[in-house]
Amino acid sequence: MSDKLKWTEGNSKLNKTGRVLGYGIPADYSFAVDGYRMNTCPGALACRAVCYAKQGSYTWPAVKNARAHNLEHFLAVGPERFAADAIADLTRYVKRYDIVRVHDSGDFFSQDYLDAWLTIARAFPGTKFYCYTKSFHLDWSATPSNFAVTQSQGGKFDADLDPDFSHSRIFATHADRKRASYVDGSETDAPAIKGLVKIGLVYHGARKLTEPQERYFA
Repeated sequence: MSDKLKWTEGNSKLNKTGRVLGYGIPADYSFAVDGYRMNTCPGALACRAVCYAKQGSYTWPAVKNARAHNLEHFLAVGPERFAADAIADLTRYVKRYDIVRVHDSGDFFSQDYLDAWLTIARAFPGTKFYCYTKSFHLDWSATPSNFAVTQSQGGKFDADLDPDFSHSRIFATHADRKRASYVDGSETDAPAIKGLVKIGLVYHGARKLTEPQERYFA
């Protein structure tokens, strides 16, 4: 039986983190549903210019096509069927992976899409799910205990970010990160999985930061 969805079985960061299975949709991608314009990263602002998921291997056709497939599948079948298909896939994968990263690219673009993922996580209480997100405008009250959520600072909904809970910031350098007293989340996702409060992500994209960007992310 083949997968309904396309999963990432390891990359350099996930491999350092543990037995992690990844899932993604296109990053910062605009699309229409019933004539209403939407974006896969509704909270994106400054991150658009430096997004790692729009550079390097993420631009390869196979990688782009896999993420496009995942978005198209959700839009075609709806949240209930999407959740059922993901659960069917993961029933096989959890034999080899005990952690699932939701969105190595993309974000939660609607409440019904988020709710589908919360349903999926509840179906596997022995598996750890985690994500970084800027979609604080959505209702996260039904998040199960096995789903670790790290708020990503620097987006449209920062006013709703709770600094007392796990959150991340992009920094230009490790020196900037250390000055701000953020733990290093660049090499592995262990800090996010553990729910540490202040997680620093040092920019590592293929494109060099401009001087204004370096100042912004200092």
